Amino acid sequence: MKVLIAEDENVSRRMLQKTLEKWGYEVVSTANGVEALSAFQQNDFSMVITDWMMPEMDGVQLVEKIRNTNNRDYVYIIMLTANSKKEDLVVGMNAGADDFVAKPFDKGELQVRLRAGERVINLEKNLFVRNQELERINQRMKLDLTAAAEIQKSLLPSRPPQVPGISIGWEFRPCDELAGDILNVFQLDEHHLAFYVLDVSGHGVPAALLAVSLSRMLSPEIDSASLLKTRGADNQPRITPPAEVTTQLNRRFQMSPENGQFFTMLYGIIDLRTKELRYSSAGHPGIILTSRNGDGRILKVPSLPIGFLDENVYEEHTVQLISGDRIFMYSDGLPEAEDPADNLFGMDRMVKYLKDYNAMNIKESISMLLVEVNMWANGPLKDDVTLLGIEIRE
Repeated sequence: MKVLIAEDENVSRRMLQKTLEKWGYEVVSTANGVEALSAFQQNDFSMVITDWMMPEMDGVQLVEKIRNTNNRDYVYIIMLTANSKKEDLVVGMNAGADDFVAKPFDKGELQVRLRAGERVINLEKNLFVRNQELERINQRMKLDLTAAAEIQKSLLPSRPPQVPGISIGWEFRPCDELAGDILNVFQLDEHHLAFYVLDVSGHGVPAALLAVSLSRMLSPEIDSASLLKTRGADNQPRITPPAEVTTQLNRRFQMSPENGQFFTMLYGIIDLRTKELRYSSAGHPGIILTSRNGDGRILKVPSLPIGFLDENVYEEHTVQLISGDRIFMYSDGLPEAEDPADNLFGMDRMVKYLKDYNAMNIKESISMLLVEVNMWANGPLKDDVTLLGIEIRE
């Protein structure tokens, strides 16, 4: 271990150097603070032993400069001093000294303090190595989360389905890299447009994993995993009714004591010929329906989230939509957004703003509602935000 000595008294400096070399240290001796600082800047030292009173630059000044300029490994500094006053020791500690040895030094005491310094240095090195490893792990996790977030975003519709007489818009804003919210809108066939919005309890990886698994099961493609379309006995495609979808999901995803995970969901199908909406809600916030004449209301459906009761059977509800009607499906991150005083944005404000922005196209009205929510929160939102809007144009 390499030690730098700063001592202006020749006899004391030589004695200190010989003692340290006898104990196996590699020693560089200097006669004052200026020489010591120059040597320190040109070499890597683990320890510095400096006298307090020296010409040109005293020990306190040397310690301050070392602490202010050292960007390398931690250096343990011991000050030799005849000052035993509490006030003087405080000055030395404030400058950055780690320990003190009284002059003239006692070899036994000095050796004990050097060994204590070695332990501190080794602890600092081990801590540095562990911090580097943690930083590498953290960076790897960030890259993994970024990749997972991109995968999750890829599950969202790349663009709205091109359906004559229908306008569609949405916003999806996770509060973390990964979201427990997910949405989709797609055609089941030429006559039926389907959509869903779901919100998994919690945040982060566990919620996102379940959301991704659910999106696979809620695919419009006919396969063994999908719930939305199956083949009947005649091998013809069969569209699963909304209430049957939520009921089947509830049977498959029961909340366990180990994870306590559940989710809310709203699934609906619009018949493009009649504009009839059939939907089923599982504990999800109610659909907001606005009309061309300026009316707005919430289609409230009391129900339990999926995972609460394994025998729960969900209901199907029907609404006849007409030209100019808009329906909005969303996660609870919107109405539950809080201002700095912890007041909720609330459902009434959502309905009001969606009515106010009814003259805009549906994408613009969704964007403006989120502007209002962000202004209300006056900072980052604490929950994922998902908003899907569908307009009947004709």
